[in-house]
Amino acid sequence: MRKGFTLVELLVVIAIIGLLTGMIVISIKTVKAKARDSQRVSDVNTIATALNLYHNDSNNYPIFDGYIIGSDALSSALISVGTASGIPIDPLNAGDYRYYYQSTDGSDYYLEYYLETNSVLGKSEGLNYIVP
Repeated sequence: MRKGFTLVELLVVIAIIGLLTGMIVISIKTVKAKARDSQRVSDVNTIATALNLYHNDSNNYPIFDGYIIGSDALSSALISVGTASGIPIDPLNAGDYRYYYQSTDGSDYYLEYYLETNSVLGKSEGLNYIVP
């Protein structure tokens, strides 16, 4: 009698290991996407707080229309007046946060950002926004 495993038994074990590995990789990707979404919500709340502090000091919001990349005019304005020490950018793609001013007198703004999942309570996958 020979000791050892048959080819079929080895193939079954390899298939099971491959299936488990695939499930782990998929769950890790999902967890990472949820973590990035949490970071995005935190980032835009930080930006909104800096904008509100700016508004308290100057009675208006910055007049800027564009992507927030950390070295843009909006970021420079918030940092120069001391309402922020640095402006956060999207965890994956710098420039995925976008700021629009709503009125020419700086009385309103629109801050948009994208989420990869619907894991954040009260937020949906895709485009989201903050207004004052």
